[in-house]
Amino acid sequence: MHPTPETARPSRWKPLRNRLSTLTSSIRVKWMLLLFLFSLTPLLALGFISFSISKSTINSKVTEYSEQLLKQTAENVDTRLGIYKDMMMQVVGNNDIVSMLRTMDRADGEQYDLDSLSLTTKLSTIIAINQDLQSISFISNQHYIKGIYRWKDRNKETVAPFLQTLDDGSNFRWFSTRLGTYVDSLNAQTVPVFSLAKQIYKMSDDSPVGIVAVLDIREDVLKEIGSRTTKSQMDIQSFVIDGKGQMISYPDNSLLGKSVKEVLGEDGFKALMSTGAGERGFPLKYQGQKLIVNSKKLHTNDWIVVNVISESSLYKDSNRLLQILMIIALICILFSVLTAFLLAGSISKPILRMIKLMRQVMSGDLTVRFKAKRRHDEFDVLGENFNYMVSRIDELLAAVYEEQNQKRVAELKALQAQINPHFLYNTLDVIKWTALLQKANNAAEMVSLLSRLLRISLGKGEETVTVEEELEHVQCYLGIQKFRFNFAIETFVELEDDVRPLRTPKLILQPIVENAIKHAFPDQEAGGEIRIRCYRSGDGVTFEIRDNGCGMEPALVASLNRFEMGVDKAGGIGLPNVDERIKLICGKMYGLNIQSEPGAGTCIRIQLPEMK
Repeated sequence: MHPTPETARPSRWKPLRNRLSTLTSSIRVKWMLLLFLFSLTPLLALGFISFSISKSTINSKVTEYSEQLLKQTAENVDTRLGIYKDMMMQVVGNNDIVSMLRTMDRADGEQYDLDSLSLTTKLSTIIAINQDLQSISFISNQHYIKGIYRWKDRNKETVAPFLQTLDDGSNFRWFSTRLGTYVDSLNAQTVPVFSLAKQIYKMSDDSPVGIVAVLDIREDVLKEIGSRTTKSQMDIQSFVIDGKGQMISYPDNSLLGKSVKEVLGEDGFKALMSTGAGERGFPLKYQGQKLIVNSKKLHTNDWIVVNVISESSLYKDSNRLLQILMIIALICILFSVLTAFLLAGSISKPILRMIKLMRQVMSGDLTVRFKAKRRHDEFDVLGENFNYMVSRIDELLAAVYEEQNQKRVAELKALQAQINPHFLYNTLDVIKWTALLQKANNAAEMVSLLSRLLRISLGKGEETVTVEEELEHVQCYLGIQKFRFNFAIETFVELEDDVRPLRTPKLILQPIVENAIKHAFPDQEAGGEIRIRCYRSGDGVTFEIRDNGCGMEPALVASLNRFEMGVDKAGGIGLPNVDERIKLICGKMYGLNIQSEPGAGTCIRIQLPEMK
C-alpha cells in the first residue's frame, strides 16, 4: 500500500518542523525575540503613524497648492488671451486699416496674394508693444492680404477654415496650434502658433466687409505662462488643450496638435472632456505611473488648462522620511542582535557546552569533564554534579564490563565443554563399532584423525582459529565418519585463498556437518553429498554448508532458526550452541541461517566478521 500525498506530506515536513521547534526553543533566540519586540515595536508603530500623518498632510497641502497653481495659470492665460482680443479690436477698429483693406480687396480677382507697405507700416506701429504676435494676415473669399510676414502655404485650402469666421458674426474664433512657416524677402522661419480670427466691419454702418483678420500668436507664450506659474520643487506639468482634446500648448513640441490621449490615455481623455464649465481633479494611473490631474476651463474660450502631478514627486518627502525610519530600524536590529548575543551568551554558552559534553558521553566518551569558571553560580553546581555522574557511570561500566567478561569466558568454556564431551562420546562410539565390525583394520587411521581433531579443538586455549585450521578440523571429523558410512557420503570443500589466514570461532563447522550426516541421510545408502564453501561476502566472511539430503518442513526450519537451546530432537545440541558462541564472540548481528525444503536438501550459512 503506497502512502497518499496527504499521508506523505506530514512525514516530509516533520523534520523541518522539529528543527524550527528546536530553534525557537533556544534561550538565545528567545532573548533576541524579546529585544526585537521591545525595541522594534514602538519604533515601527511610531514610524507608521508618522508616515501616515505626513503622507496625509502632504497630500492635502499639495492638492491645495496644485489647485491654487491651476487657478493662477488659468487666470494668467485668460488675461493674456484677453490682451490678444484687445489687440485684435485695435486692428479691426482702425478706420485707416479697414479702408486700406477694402481698397485692396477690390483689386483684380486674378491676383490672389496681395501686400501693401503702407498697411504693414500701420500694423507694425500698432503691435510694436507686444512681441507675442508672430504675424497678422487678412483673408477674404478673393484674396490673401499680407499684414506682417506672409504665410508660406497661402492656397485656398489652407485659408478655408479661417473663412468660417465670416459665419460667426462679430464673435471671436480661436484656432488650435499649428506649425506655421512665414516668409519675407530675406528668410523663412517655422514657428508653432495658435490663432485668433475676427470678421471686419465698416466703421460707418457696422456692416461686414467680407474680410477676416487673423492674429498668429507664438505657442511659447502659453508654455512660458505654465512653466512660470508651476515653477517649484515638485514635478508639476502644465499644458493647455482645446475643447476637442487637442494640444494647444505642451512642453514637448512634438505633441503639439495631437490628442491628449498621447499623454494621459483614454481614461484621462474622457475625464478631461467631462470637465464642463468648472474645475475637476481626479487620480489617474497611466503607463504604470500614478498621477493626480487637475483641470480648469478658461473663461475666454473652451480651452482647458491641465496640471499633472506625479505621486512619486508628491510623496518624495514622506518617502525620504520612510527611508530614514528604515535606516534607524536597521540600526536598532543590529544593536538588538549584538545585545542579544552579549546578554544571552553568558546563559546559553554554558548550556551549549553542557549539551556538547552530554552528546560525547552518549557516544561513549566518559573521559569528558565540565570545566567550571569558578563563578559559583548554578552552572558551576550543575557542572560539578555532571562530572560526578560521569565518573560514577565510568566506574559502574568498568565493573559491569569486568563482570560480563568473566561471565562470557565462563559461558564459552561451558559451551565448549558441552560440545567436546558430546563429540568425543560419539567418536568413541564409532571407533568401538568400527573395531568390532572390521577387526580393527581402520582403527589406527581413525585414531590418527581423532588426534588431529582434538589438537585443533583444544588449540592453545584461544577462542578463534584460522579458517584453514577450522576446515582441517571438519575434514578430520569427516574422515572418521566415512569409516562409519562406508564412504557413502561425498564431501567437497571450496576455499578462497584470501580467506585462509582469516580467523574464525573454532568448532563451528563440525556440529553442523554432524547434524547433516545424522539427519539429512537417514535411509540413503549412496549418493549423499555435503559441500562446504568459504568466501568473502561484503565486509565479512561466509561459511556455506549444503547437502542434498531429505530436507525439512518449513515449521521445523522456522523453529531451528530461533536456535532455542531446548531444540534437540531435530537439530541436536550443536546448532544452538554454535550460534550462541558466534554471537558472544562476534556480536548479535552474526550467526547461523538455515534454509531447507522437503526433498531439496538443506543449506546452512554462517555469517562472520572479517577477523585477522
